Amino acid sequence: MKIPYNARTRQLGFSLLEVLVAFAILAISMGVILQSYSTGVRGIALSEEYTKAVDLAESQLAQVGVTIPLEVGVSEGDFAEKYHWSVSINSADDLVPAESTLLPMEVEIRVSWQDGREQRSVDLATLKLTRRPL
Repeated sequence: MKIPYNARTRQLGFSLLEVLVAFAILAISMGVILQSYSTGVRGIALSEEYTKAVDLAESQLAQVGVTIPLEVGVSEGDFAEKYHWSVSINSADDLVPAESTLLPMEVEIRVSWQDGREQRSVDLATLKLTRRPL
């Protein structure tokens, strides 16, 4: 049986151009998907670092008045060579009457760390009471 000429020229598959366009679309969409995925992973890692820094700052705050004296001044130190902490204590005696036996102390804690090229930090502040010196 002889096949007519127009049936032989009918397209039976995809042309090379169609395949190349499909691969280009696939490559662009995969690039966008992978970029959004990596941005999410970086955000999760950064969130974990901030959570750890807040935990460390809260632990130092709990030490003020116990192992860190509740006196005007600055104390500093490091946690595991990555996180640096600094505790600054100042008198806030203008918040209470002069005849009060209690003296509020303003406590500020900063935990900082290096994240690649960027310096990041977390700050906490509170008031703690102590007895006024006689």
